[in-house]
Amino acid sequence: MPCVRPGRSAARWTATLAVLFAAAAACSTGSRSGLPEAPVILRDTTRPPGEAPPPWSIDEVAPAPEVSLDIGQPVRIALARGERRVAISGTGDWRLYDSGGESTLLRAGAGEMWAVEAQRGALHAVGADGTVMSLRPAPFVARPATRGSFITVNGKSYRGEVWLFADGEGVSAINRLAVENYLRGVVPLEIGNRAESERAAVEAQAVAARSYAYTHLAPSDTRLYDMVATVMDQVYGGVKAETPLSDAAVAATLGLVLTYHGVVVNAPYHSTCGGGTARASEVWPRSGDEPYLVPVSDRIPGTDRYYCDISPRFRWTRTFTEQALRSTLDRYLRNYVQVPRGGPGKPKSVKVASRTPSGRVRDLIITTDRGRYTLRENDIRFVLRSSSGEILNSTYFSVDERRDGGARGTLSGLVVRGSGYGHGIGMCQWGAIGRARAGQDFREILRTYYPGTVVTLMAGD
Repeated sequence: MPCVRPGRSAARWTATLAVLFAAAAACSTGSRSGLPEAPVILRDTTRPPGEAPPPWSIDEVAPAPEVSLDIGQPVRIALARGERRVAISGTGDWRLYDSGGESTLLRAGAGEMWAVEAQRGALHAVGADGTVMSLRPAPFVARPATRGSFITVNGKSYRGEVWLFADGEGVSAINRLAVENYLRGVVPLEIGNRAESERAAVEAQAVAARSYAYTHLAPSDTRLYDMVATVMDQVYGGVKAETPLSDAAVAATLGLVLTYHGVVVNAPYHSTCGGGTARASEVWPRSGDEPYLVPVSDRIPGTDRYYCDISPRFRWTRTFTEQALRSTLDRYLRNYVQVPRGGPGKPKSVKVASRTPSGRVRDLIITTDRGRYTLRENDIRFVLRSSSGEILNSTYFSVDERRDGGARGTLSGLVVRGSGYGHGIGMCQWGAIGRARAGQDFREILRTYYPGTVVTLMAGD
C-alpha cells in the first residue's frame, strides 16, 4: 500500500486502514521464518528445544512475580525496522508524544489504534477513522497512561515505552524497557515451556540471556537499538510470551550475569550439542576463541547416555535426491563460494574433507561436472538446506552417497546423518534441561558449559 499523505480523504483511508489494523491483529502469533542468508551470527539461528512457545492471547497476561522486575539497565529492542507503517495501540489508555516526548500528540483509549508513517524524515499518525495528523519531528514516543496496561505494536503488547523513528521513508519501532522485563519476554521463547522439575535450566537460561543482553548494549549515538527481537539476537515476544515459571526464574536470578576475570561475557547457547560442545572457531571461522567457550562433554558419568539425548533432534537424518541436491546447490552455493556463470552444475560427489577437534565438519568438498567447491564450518548449514529452506541442523554429521550402478556409478542421492541442533557453542539447552532433571542447580549448569566463568551480580543492580 502507498504511504499516507496529508490531505487525502478520510473515506478513502478508512477502508485502507481497516485492512491494516486487521492485519496487525493477526500478527499476534509472531513470525519464526526468515533465516539469515549469511552465517555471520553471534548465536544460533535455529529454534531451541522443540515445543512451541505459550499461545499468544490478547487477554491473558502472566501473573507478575513477587519481586518487581521493572528494574535494571534500560535496553532498546527493535520491533520493526524501516516499515511503511507501524500500528500503535494500547491495552489501556495510552498517549503518543512527538519530538521525543516533549509534547502530547494524542490521547487514546484502550484498543484505539493509530498508524504511524514517515515522510521526508518526519512522522505523522493516521487514525482508524481516516484522520491524518500533520507531519511532526521524529521521534514519537508511545506510553501507557494507566497502571498495568501496555503499548501494542502491530498487535503485540510490550512493557515499557515504544519509540518511533523516521528511517528513510519507513518507520522503526524500538521498545525501551528495563532489562529484567525484557528477559521475561525472552527466556520462555528461548528455553521453551518447561516443568517445575526443570527450573534450574530456566534459571541458567535467564543468566545466559541477561549476560548476552549486557554485552550488546550500544551507545545511543551509534545506533537506535541494542538488539533486534528475532533470532539474529534473542527472540523476544513481549508480554504474551511470559510464563509464571520463566518470570520466577528471572526474579530468582535478578541481576546475575556470567563474568570471566571480572568482565561480563557474551554467552552463546544452542538447542542440542549432540554429545559435546565446540570451540567458537570450529563453527565461526571469523570468530576468535574465548577461554570459557571450550569443548564440553555432555555424557552422563558412568553411562553411555548424554544429558541432551532427550532432545527430539539429538540424532537426525536429512535425505536429498540428486535433483533436490542440485536444486539446493543452484539456489544457495553461490552465496558462499564462487560459482561459474550458469550455475554450479550437476553434483558428482559430496565428501567430508576434514573435521574439527570436537568432530564437527570443518571442510565439505562438493564436486560437480562444472567444478569443485569447498564449504567451511557453519557455511555448510546454510547451503545444505531442505526443500522448504530450513538450514542443516548442525555441522556434526556424516554423509552417505547413494549411487546407481555401484561405487563408481552416478550419484543418485545423499543421506546426511547428524547429531544435535544448532551451532554447538556454549550452553546446550537440552543438556541443561537434562542436568536440571538430574538435580543440578543453575550455577553448576553454567559452570559446566562456560568453564572458568563466575556468576556475579551486575554492578549497579
